[in-house]
Amino acid sequence: MSTHVILITGPRAAGKSTFAAELHQDLAGSVLLRVDEPFHQIIGENRNRWMGKEIKLYGMVLRHQLGLARDLALAGSCVIVDATVLPDRLSPLRETPAPDVSVIALLPSLEECLANEHRTTRTVPVREEKVTATWQEMQEWRRVTGVSVRIVDGCEVERRETLSVIVKQLQQAP
Repeated sequence: MSTHVILITGPRAAGKSTFAAELHQDLAGSVLLRVDEPFHQIIGENRNRWMGKEIKLYGMVLRHQLGLARDLALAGSCVIVDATVLPDRLSPLRETPAPDVSVIALLPSLEECLANEHRTTRTVPVREEKVTATWQEMQEWRRVTGVSVRIVDGCEVERRETLSVIVKQLQQAP
């Protein structure tokens, strides 16, 4: 398997964590970094300190996790990052030397994201306004050039096909 960073991004409730977990399961020896986990841990430890500063905190955690992903990939790992990332936040992955980076942007319809937000399997509180806001912001990935970005905006079948293609490509890489 090649040393690589695979960034799974998209709006809230797009299926990023599920997709990342399936990819991690299919790629033996890969490392999975979930940016939301340390973010929620820090918020949970001192909610009052971060009240109103959640975006700033997420940015700090994201920079740290992307830097960690870069270092792990350069050390020989295939790293999967599960995060809500806008294209202008990739700088930690571009520092020289830079690993190969692929972005999978899950961009289902807003209606699908809103429906997913209400699933009983969700582990975070329902926040429809956050779903709508991140869905709108994530559409920026449709205009990105210069980075390997695969947009997956279809149904579960398209996501499974994309997953299969990624796994095959990485398993065949030197």
